[in-house]
Amino acid sequence: MTLSGKNQAKQIFFRKAALSIIDGAFYGNTDLPFDREKVLKELEELVDHAPGGTFGLSLLMGFSNLFPIFRYGRTFTMLPPEKRFQFIKGLTDSKFRILRGLGVLCSFPFKLAFARLPEVHEAMSIPYHKEKVKPEPDQRWMKQIFPASSFDADETIEADVVVVGTGAGGAVVAKELAEKGLAVAIIEEGNFYRRDVFTGNPKDMMPMLYRSGGLTATLGNAIIPIQMGKAVGGTTLINSGTCFRTPDEVLNRWVASGLTDFTPEKMAPYFQKVEEHLHVMECEAKYIGPIGEIIKKGCDSFGYSCGPLKHNIIDCDGQGICTQGCTKDAKQSTNLSYIPKALSAAAQLFTGFAAKDILTNGERAIGIKACGIGKNGKEITLTCYAKAVILSCGAFITPTVIQKNKLVRGNKWVGKNLTIHPAVFVSAIFPGLNMKNPETIPQGYMIDHFHNEGIMFEGGTPPFSIIAGGMPGVGKEYIDLVKSYHNMALFGCMVKDTSKGFVRPGSGNTPLIFYWLNKQDTEKLVKGMQILGEIFFAAGAKKLFLGTFDHPFIENPDELKKLKERKLKPMDLILTAFHAVGTAKIGMSNKDSVVDTNHQCHSVPGLFVVDASALPTSLGVNPQETIMATATRAAEKIAQLLEV
Repeated sequence: MTLSGKNQAKQIFFRKAALSIIDGAFYGNTDLPFDREKVLKELEELVDHAPGGTFGLSLLMGFSNLFPIFRYGRTFTMLPPEKRFQFIKGLTDSKFRILRGLGVLCSFPFKLAFARLPEVHEAMSIPYHKEKVKPEPDQRWMKQIFPASSFDADETIEADVVVVGTGAGGAVVAKELAEKGLAVAIIEEGNFYRRDVFTGNPKDMMPMLYRSGGLTATLGNAIIPIQMGKAVGGTTLINSGTCFRTPDEVLNRWVASGLTDFTPEKMAPYFQKVEEHLHVMECEAKYIGPIGEIIKKGCDSFGYSCGPLKHNIIDCDGQGICTQGCTKDAKQSTNLSYIPKALSAAAQLFTGFAAKDILTNGERAIGIKACGIGKNGKEITLTCYAKAVILSCGAFITPTVIQKNKLVRGNKWVGKNLTIHPAVFVSAIFPGLNMKNPETIPQGYMIDHFHNEGIMFEGGTPPFSIIAGGMPGVGKEYIDLVKSYHNMALFGCMVKDTSKGFVRPGSGNTPLIFYWLNKQDTEKLVKGMQILGEIFFAAGAKKLFLGTFDHPFIENPDELKKLKERKLKPMDLILTAFHAVGTAKIGMSNKDSVVDTNHQCHSVPGLFVVDASALPTSLGVNPQETIMATATRAAEKIAQLLEV
């Protein structure tokens, strides 16, 4: 990777600019290992995995280098290190959003690169890699996996059903249909991985397991990162493993809209079947760690209800890396729970193939054409003809595949109706208390007291390099915060959004995701931060930092009470999201939805959508189990239509 464009002079300039920013952002650090050349090297690796990352970073550094002229009469690279630090800090502390945003953009990629260094992990007594565990011996079902790299020419196959995607929707419907005796072909864009390649380090895992290296984000009145898996197992491979049944109030709302098959009573057997198959159970207190005790102590002060979350786990020992591929095969993601069952029932799995064309005969869908890279490194095509085509690519890719193929043109709902459960976080410092963050379940506890208000709180502690990369401040203030990591409690808040977004095809297989956070949801997120802050202070926290770009540090409860007065806007919040649903929703007709109650497209017989796209509304809880339960039901309906 080169940080510049086409000639050596540009390379020299951008290298100089990058090192200047590093000097300013880490000025005064004497406590943690620091090598500016190593930070730059990590940055180059990081940018390599980001779509448009080289161009974007080059543009940012070029602008940042010129901007100080207005204040100092000199470019950034000409300033001494202390002035560089003062300039960046002045930006990050500015009362103007644009300047604050520039300060964050200037420092964030460099802080993330710094936090990825092995010597920083060592200094913080945090394992750089988790201990690898040898996988079980090869099983017979693995012979049913056919990577694109094993093909030396185009291939055409036939099946009863072709399923595109191996996540919570695709893996479940494939397994259920295969066990009913149907010939099932499964197509997956990502690869099949076993636990011996999981290191637990985001540096290795995010390029391997995440779409776009984990840098997918919404565009709108705030940039909201939202993660998608790209491997066998889909997003179940990289999620927290949290399992909730769909709340009755949500199901009843669906029923009121005409979806009478989705009553709590009718859905209960499907939830039970999924929970038994996934081994859903409460997280154990000893692996939740001190965060559970802290949240309970704070909640007890106010009479708030809270408790352990349920996960799909077997013999979990709190490795703390649920989102990076479980090194112990404890989390029962679909690559472990459903795909092996599907392949054992004679389904075939084709990996490394991205679905391109939906084949049709008249109005009816009759197959899929997918592309991959074969033995010789050249593109090859897999064509699969089938009686039923099932899209299970997730709420971003499924609608864009339909849009690219110009299907259901008269339907206004394809790609629309997007909800994502926008979320914020609050961190608290508890001096002298080891939070055991690297060795406990990252999301094992919840506060459900405000669920009826559309506010849900769940623990959400990412790996060290992610947390440290996103910490506020520059210079010694930032380093001191990094050093407090072991005394830091982090908890998240998500809202059942009334905001809506939409999805459109982008360049290649990268979708364009548009989302505008409305005033109501923004106010709920701010309220959530205030509630969490009060809970942390009640539990003995000495300092907070909020998920805000503007004045994130809170020293006492009185400061916290003034949070609402700050009138925070979406662009002031450090937002994340994890639960995209609704972009090909189920409903009664072409006028109000994309698919019918059998999950079949209203205007394209033979084309089915079985994933998060089909869920009609935001849930207010993690959607994994809902997707799986509806997929189990969908398999029954599809089998009936195919007269099995």
